[in-house]
Order: sequence, then C-alpha cells, then structure tokens
Amino acid sequence: MRCKLCNAPFTGPSAAAFRLCGYGQLRKNPQLCARCVESAPEGGAVVPLSILFADMRGYTSLTERLGTIQATALVNRFYEVASKAFLPFEGLLGQIAGDEVMVLFVPGLAGGAYRAKAVQAGVALLDAAGYGKSTPSWVEVGVGIASGEEFVGNVGGGGFKDFTAIGDVTNTAARLTSAAHAGEIVLDAPTHEAVVDDYPAAERELLSLKGKEAAVEAFRLRLG
Repeated sequence: MRCKLCNAPFTGPSAAAFRLCGYGQLRKNPQLCARCVESAPEGGAVVPLSILFADMRGYTSLTERLGTIQATALVNRFYEVASKAFLPFEGLLGQIAGDEVMVLFVPGLAGGAYRAKAVQAGVALLDAAGYGKSTPSWVEVGVGIASGEEFVGNVGGGGFKDFTAIGDVTNTAARLTSAAHAGEIVLDAPTHEAVVDDYPAAERELLSLKGKEAAVEAFRLRLG
C-alpha cells in the first residue's frame, strides 16, 4: 500500500525509513501520507471539490438529558461511524467540531466522480446511523453537500496550521446542512447534477440561506 499522491510506501522493507521522514499514514485518510497533507508547508491551491458536512441534531438537549459522559460517548460513536462511512469513498476529513464533521472530496484523491462519491458517503453515513430501516435511528443526523472550486490547503499562523478548505463552497455546504432535517441530505445543484440519474425523486426547492444574497437551488434526499 502506498500514498495515493506521492507513492510513498506504507508497507514493505522501506516503509519504516519513510515513516521516520514523516511519510506515515495520515490520520484523516490512511490512503495518504502525513507529508503530503498535515506536514506540508502552509499554502495550497484552488481546486474543484465537493464538501460534505454532517451534523448531529439536538446536541444541546442531548447533553442536558444524557449528561456529559453519555453524550460524549454518543458523539465519539458518531465520529467513528462517520470516519468509517467516508473512507471507502476516498473522502478526506477536514475537521471535527463539537457535533459536526466536515469531509472533502477532491479529484486528486476521489477521482472524476468526486461529487457522486460525496453523495454516496452521505448515504452511507445515514445508513450507518440507522435511517431507512424498520427500527429508529440511534442518532439524528442531517447532511449537506456543495460542489465547486475553492482554496484547499494548509492555513494558519503563529506556529499552528490545519488542512482545510476555505470559500463559498464550504459556507454553502454548512448552510445546506443547517437546512437538512434528520435523515436528509440536501445537495446544491452542481452536486445533484452528478447524481440526477441515481436519485430522480430528489425534491427541488429554492432555499434562502443565511449570508447568501440569492436563493440557492437545492435538492433533498431522504432516507428515513
């Protein structure tokens, strides 16, 4: 097994030497090495991508009802399930914050079908959360996905940096997530275009999103 970007080996006789030089497997996606992402210098490039946000619903009330220990266990389970759901579709974890997960799908890792893979990953997450089954889901989750071009790379200052995406696509994806009900994926038009044949029943609507001057064309997919 090798890094999909630089071809550094993760196994074999030379793998140990590469790890000592910083080419160990990336925590955010073991198909990449840390040297290509987290250990790279500050900077990046504007690239096409899809961004997925998945958000636990009712986290504040859950914390109050379950208590800190049980609520933390639930969040950790959500993080674990999300990580496993995104990996087969070659998503790159951008960040986790409180009750929310952000995942990047870029052509350099996910290939030309990166938009479709983002949707497939969202469906896999909701399926893992228990939607679309005869029994109730174990956690309430809403998903938003937007596609376009924006800056991707390491940003930061004062000795701190983080690999992420910055721009309108990220903002739109976050707002679409807020508009999604539990068990729903809300897509922008560029994302839906890539999966229109797979999800012909998606409901089209125009959404007024916070911070956006014009209404955004969106499509709802519901699993449960």
